[in-house]
Amino acid sequence: MTVDPVCKAAVDEQQPPGGKAQYWGKTYYFCAPGCRAAFQQRPNKYADQPSESDEPTYDPRMFLGDM
Repeated sequence: MTVDPVCKAAVDEQQPPGGKAQYWGKTYYFCAPGCRAAFQQRPNKYADQPSESDEPTYDPRMFLGDM
């Protein structure tokens, strides 16, 4: 189990009801599609902030697509 970064609900990583998305190389899991949509609109509000030494595995300005 992991925690939805938007609403803080417990989410099963194997079958997340709201899907999942990646940001700065980390995968986030969601309890509902609305939480995923909120995350995709403002990921910096909900995501763990990377340290200055972290390099993204992709350009973070790219679309935060569904997986």
